[in-house]
Amino acid sequence: MLEYRTRKLGSCNIVDLKGEIDGLGLERFKKALTEAVTEQCEAIVLNFTDVVFISSSGLGALVAYYKQLQSDNLQLAVFGLRDVIRQVFEIVRLNKVIAIVDSEEDALALVGAAKE
Repeated sequence: MLEYRTRKLGSCNIVDLKGEIDGLGLERFKKALTEAVTEQCEAIVLNFTDVVFISSSGLGALVAYYKQLQSDNLQLAVFGLRDVIRQVFEIVRLNKVIAIVDSEEDALALVGAAKE
């Protein structure tokens, strides 16, 4: 089962994800993404450190979310991908469109959010 928690840091919302983004976790994943966008938010950072699996449907939801954020002029960065998930992102070339970095600090620097 997918669990999530959203933290606010300046104008950035960080979504900590834990578990599997599969058939059972997909709706919670979509809910987490939707809830992360707030009025004062300028960027979303997804923490995949504790994500052990993402299905093709999860990847599709992430792409749709990325497109929506682009149309709303919001930035998106992802960090903490396990090697196997990073390889999937690279195979489907998500790494060419979605910013993927190693750490939360790198993600915040990329989207221009400073730690308070």
